[in-house]
Amino acid sequence: MGTIQNLQMGASTSIRLFILLIFGLQIGITPAQPDLSCYNCSDTNGNYTIGSIYSMNLKTVLSTLISNAGIHNGYYYNVSVVQDSDRVNGIAVCRADKSPKDCRDCVSLASNRLADTCLAHREAIGYYSREYGDCMVRYSNRPIFKPRENSPNCRVQESPSNIPATDLGKLKQSLANLLAGLQHNASAGNSSYKFSSGAVEVADSINLYGLAQCNPYLSSAECSDCLGQVMGQFEQCCSNLISVALYGPICIVEFANYPIATNYTNTSPQPFLPGISTHSGESGNRRHNADKTWIIGVAGVASFVLIATAFLGLSRRNIRKEPKQEDSHEDMKLVDSIQLDFKDIQLATDNFSDAKRLDNNGSSAMYKGLLPDGQEIVVKRLHKGGTEGELEFDNEVLLSTNLQHKNLVKLLGFCIEKDLRILVYEFLPNGSLQHFLNDPVKRASLDWQIRYRIISGLARGLLYLHEDSQMRVIHRDLKPSNILLGVQMDPKISNFKTASLIHGTQSRGDTKVMGTYGYMPIEYVRHGHSSIKSDIFSYGVILLEIITGYIISGFSDEDTEENLLTYAWRNWCEGTTLDIVDEVLPNVNNHMNQIKRCIKIGLLCVQEDPRQRPNMSTVVVILNSDTIEIPQPSRPSPLVMINNMDLIHSNNQSSQTHTSHETSLKDISHSYFDPR
Repeated sequence: MGTIQNLQMGASTSIRLFILLIFGLQIGITPAQPDLSCYNCSDTNGNYTIGSIYSMNLKTVLSTLISNAGIHNGYYYNVSVVQDSDRVNGIAVCRADKSPKDCRDCVSLASNRLADTCLAHREAIGYYSREYGDCMVRYSNRPIFKPRENSPNCRVQESPSNIPATDLGKLKQSLANLLAGLQHNASAGNSSYKFSSGAVEVADSINLYGLAQCNPYLSSAECSDCLGQVMGQFEQCCSNLISVALYGPICIVEFANYPIATNYTNTSPQPFLPGISTHSGESGNRRHNADKTWIIGVAGVASFVLIATAFLGLSRRNIRKEPKQEDSHEDMKLVDSIQLDFKDIQLATDNFSDAKRLDNNGSSAMYKGLLPDGQEIVVKRLHKGGTEGELEFDNEVLLSTNLQHKNLVKLLGFCIEKDLRILVYEFLPNGSLQHFLNDPVKRASLDWQIRYRIISGLARGLLYLHEDSQMRVIHRDLKPSNILLGVQMDPKISNFKTASLIHGTQSRGDTKVMGTYGYMPIEYVRHGHSSIKSDIFSYGVILLEIITGYIISGFSDEDTEENLLTYAWRNWCEGTTLDIVDEVLPNVNNHMNQIKRCIKIGLLCVQEDPRQRPNMSTVVVILNSDTIEIPQPSRPSPLVMINNMDLIHSNNQSSQTHTSHETSLKDISHSYFDPR
């Protein structure tokens, strides 16, 4: 048994068939992508080669459009990615009355379909009509963000009108009145929201419904002019039609004899989420039901996890009832392909000798192990009766075996021996990021290239958890002690025992607060609402720690009552940003621009309003470019600490225990700084 593979026990045939059935059902219910309602693959700007830099940039652009669809002003979002002089500009626009979920789903469909339909074309534009959500996706290697062009456009029409000939004249007049009103109201919108919907009566029991929308950055005159040009086409093409949609790159007009908009009154704008577009503003009133959305793939995986957990629990009950069968393959009926033999773990750790011990706290002990083939491992042994619950152990095993990314710590195996729970991980020689931040000598070895590698790698790992993995996951306890460093100082996120699936029960309503004070945003502590924005707040805190060299729990100024976040915010507002940079960081002047951009990203991530915090896809795009303009941050969230900034549920180790903790808001310190 010289390798991990030799240590692993064989999986039972019935369970493998069960797993195949579960995932087979998921694959079977995936619908085919519908054809685009209309599209244009331009030959003007040439083609790209599959696998080229342009191809990779395009993939990044489309992924970013999908991630940010439905959260910005007027449901308009743009992004630009430049690498090795290969620029890709992308735009996604949804109808402003759609829900965020409908917008994202439509943009996802359109992006994937357009990339396939216009494969190898450097410029393309595609539309989905109202059946699939009413959205447009466009990309090109030329400037497309603020053109006043209204082509290429397309028309989607339905059957001719069945209105009696005697009413056709009234139909045309009613349509003209409707379109004129839509044109006026939409163009009267502000720089955040140019959308209007309405209805008119044509004849008895016959109504005509319509809507008009412009990209929000257009001026009122430009919006009116665009809508006028589109509406002028109706007389030529559509005088005898009762349902038509005309789509252009910067404005759309639709009408039908049935309701086509969510409502028929213009709504007041609400604050939007900042992206990397410079066209900032407020979005229209939405039906904020994205948190109620279940994505088939995630729901299927969540079901898999729940069923698997049930099997784990059943297995343990069998062990307790029948101790003589402890060595049976039935001890673990699921994911047993990585179940390890207890005797082999004893051998690798010299029977858990003190000489092999790396760390110890109230709930677990960490040991360094050595396999017969020389492979080094880390063994985490959970204490009997420790506060590390069985559900958290299950969570760690089931999530870690399904999450595979270079910026996540790899779980090699596990073992259940009577009341013992044991986890086996890859060994990472440089330990945790916290060990470096706490030690001035070690911290001095972190030059800017290494710190930037950690910042970027951590962002990619979170992007995988939040958006790219089959199980979309909220970590819920991101902090330096849970970020381990490989041989090349590449960061790896660890410790998934308190993680939750996105849209699971933990992300809605009041839940147990799991995490570490200082890294949890105030809305999570107050209400127990875990979300990806909680992780993004934690990321922002860590980013500022990496740049300043301060640990959040160790920064305090009794005279000014400043904390790390307000300290960074004050210096940003006063134009003295570089004053917060770690004094042991060498050659700061050589990296000033990149350091300032990272500080700005950190401040964006810790903003008080969680809706204003960027998604990780946006962070990754910004980190990959030195030219993308970054939105201005607003003031940071009040920092939540307790008991003079002591960490809760832990003694500041990477394998912390988390339990329910009743927190009174009177124990929470609020620190603000307002620029004057």
